[in-house]
Amino acid sequence: MISIKQLTMAVLITSVIATLPIQVLADDVDKQSIAKLTQYDDASTATMDFTVVDHLLHAGVLNMGPSTRAYAKKSKHTLGTRFKQHVDGATENEANRFFYERLKKDQDKILKLRKELEALPTQTPLNAYNRKTQLAYWLNLYNVTVINEIASIYPLNNLKPILQGDDSILSKKLLMVEGTPLSLNDIQYRILPALYPESDLYIYGLYQGIKGSPNIRRKAYTSANVEKSLFDNATEFVNSNRGTQFNGGSDTVRVSSFYQRNANLFPNFEKDLKVHLQKYANNTIIEKVNNATSFKANISNWRVTDLYGSVTRRDYGTYVNTGDGLRFAGGSKLSQEQVEQLTSIMRIRAINFGGGSVTVTDLPSTESDKSTTTESSASDN
Repeated sequence: MISIKQLTMAVLITSVIATLPIQVLADDVDKQSIAKLTQYDDASTATMDFTVVDHLLHAGVLNMGPSTRAYAKKSKHTLGTRFKQHVDGATENEANRFFYERLKKDQDKILKLRKELEALPTQTPLNAYNRKTQLAYWLNLYNVTVINEIASIYPLNNLKPILQGDDSILSKKLLMVEGTPLSLNDIQYRILPALYPESDLYIYGLYQGIKGSPNIRRKAYTSANVEKSLFDNATEFVNSNRGTQFNGGSDTVRVSSFYQRNANLFPNFEKDLKVHLQKYANNTIIEKVNNATSFKANISNWRVTDLYGSVTRRDYGTYVNTGDGLRFAGGSKLSQEQVEQLTSIMRIRAINFGGGSVTVTDLPSTESDKSTTTESSASDN
């Protein structure tokens, strides 16, 4: 006679056996779906139109220019401020900025653009395009999705909580492409490595909304510009404080934690990363990279790449003319700290470029009437 314990165990074993094939089947279907999305036709001359992405980026991105490795000044306590925010002086003034302050109200339009990008392959399947066109597609979709997700929760200064963990915006299945649910991590860790197993350059097209990530650019990626744009992003990142620093010892290079998050591309991490950095290091740092025997991935800046909106508003309205046709009028009242931050950004940008003109004007209030003008030049990066 079978005991209750034996019967319970039999039911449990049967349940486990019954569920195993379903999970295996689900995994197989997932792998097949990803494999389908990474097929391509390199003889194809078909292109995708990313004009609308261009419009978003031109309206939203402020190119800060190449890094001078200058440290940001320490923030000051301002009237009515309980505490000053912690900033990493080495990286705070780096990375292109995005006008989340301006475009948050248009978040529905950004979401619409993201959905339009998702739907593009329903018109012509991805496997009808060559690899460069597909690479441009995936990078644009990734970046627009990141911008949309940040805009939906903005203002938020520290993005680390939403970029890490199983419930992060990178892990959630936010997208649907050719009937396959996808996360941003699927694009980064499964699709792009399959499309370009011989290259790691694509990681520099993955904007993550933070100052510690590669730059968002002012133009959409296309099959014609994607390789040069990624090379330019790689060169800028490696030769900035966000990418490399040399204050960890004579034989040590400190590098961005972004590389650790892409460690799948560097199986022998320190050795492979050294070779990678040597490709993009300029004359200022190449000798230090060549002589290094240790690479420590401990540079991080999780602060959002906005201009000032994540700092509490207070007293002023501000008008910005960047000198390259990009204008922004802040209808909101700004705090003294915001004004100082915005003015500092424009001054740093002017130093980085060294030509043209940038004007930051604090609109007059009953207590203040200030104007600061600096010089800068334009770029589409």
